Amino acid sequence: MLGHRAEYVTFAWMVWEVTRDPLHLGYLGLAQGIPLVLFQLWGGVPADRMNRLRLLLATQVLTTATLLVALGLSALSLIRVEHLLALAALSNTFRAFDEPTRMSMVPQMVGRERLPNAVALGSIPWQAGRMIGPSITGILIAAFGGTAGLAIAAVASGMALVMYSRLRVAARTPSPGGHMGAQLVEGLSFVCHNFVFAALICLALFNAVFGLSYVTLLPIFADVYFQAGSTGFGLLNAAHGLGALTGTLIVASVAARFRHRGLVILVGAAGMGLGLAIFSQSQGLWLALPMLAGVGFSNTFYLTQVSTHLQQAVPDHLRGRVMSLYALCWNLLPLGGLLGGVLAAAVDARFAVLLGGAMVAANALGLLASRRLRSL
Repeated sequence: MLGHRAEYVTFAWMVWEVTRDPLHLGYLGLAQGIPLVLFQLWGGVPADRMNRLRLLLATQVLTTATLLVALGLSALSLIRVEHLLALAALSNTFRAFDEPTRMSMVPQMVGRERLPNAVALGSIPWQAGRMIGPSITGILIAAFGGTAGLAIAAVASGMALVMYSRLRVAARTPSPGGHMGAQLVEGLSFVCHNFVFAALICLALFNAVFGLSYVTLLPIFADVYFQAGSTGFGLLNAAHGLGALTGTLIVASVAARFRHRGLVILVGAAGMGLGLAIFSQSQGLWLALPMLAGVGFSNTFYLTQVSTHLQQAVPDHLRGRVMSLYALCWNLLPLGGLLGGVLAAAVDARFAVLLGGAMVAANALGLLASRRLRSL
């Protein structure tokens, strides 16, 4: 996760540094998002058909190789915006198969009875990586340029590969063979015919497309609105990560005590949207940093509960396909970044983030009308 966050931060900053054009940040979001849209759903099918650990190792090898190519081009001063867009697309192609596989392995490792705590604790690397990765990367980029950020991403990805090779998980019976298209439809049909599953995945979809898309526009807030440069860019990312890590630790401590998980989920989503709206109008870092910490807290607090319910309720033979749909919603953030970049170019970045926060809050408030969700 450290490498994953360093990759996103470095690619975004290098594209901005080369072009100074918010629309190109949108193009970067498009390059990162299209492979996920095309391949994420299919990524869940081999996760149900194959040995998940071997599949995870293969995707990590390819991701590490891609980052090493980016590092080499940058070190030789050969990298251009076209290279950044192409490598971003390639990296996210491999991630489309990596994430459903990794998420599907969690119940094999800990058992269903420990899933609430395991899901919360398992998100700590995401939040710690989001907090530590951007702050360190931003400082090193300011001192040594984008090559340093790519070096962090490549080294961290290689270390993850070494650790994955040491994993030992309980054996499982893969799904019976058959046409991959039919198996994909089976997974989609399971979600479409279950209102609670569909609604929870819809929350994740709005979060990625309209909520977390603000991440793509953070270089503009840091450089133009707050005049804090790459250091401020790293601090803004770290503030979100600090709030998210706090939310994760709280959920891990009290997850089993939640009596109305559905209400917690919906209120948390509404709180995130409100926090984004306030952040969008911040006139300086003094307000922006605590607001992003609040956004990170709310985001993690409710999405951890979403993930826990999905992992507990889905049958194991469908787990890879259902979690691939959930992961797709998470990973539509780059496409949300394209929307945010277009809105920032047409109006400004403040309006783009304000609209995104309003959409997240409106969706959550609308779902509050469902008694089935409130009483989850």
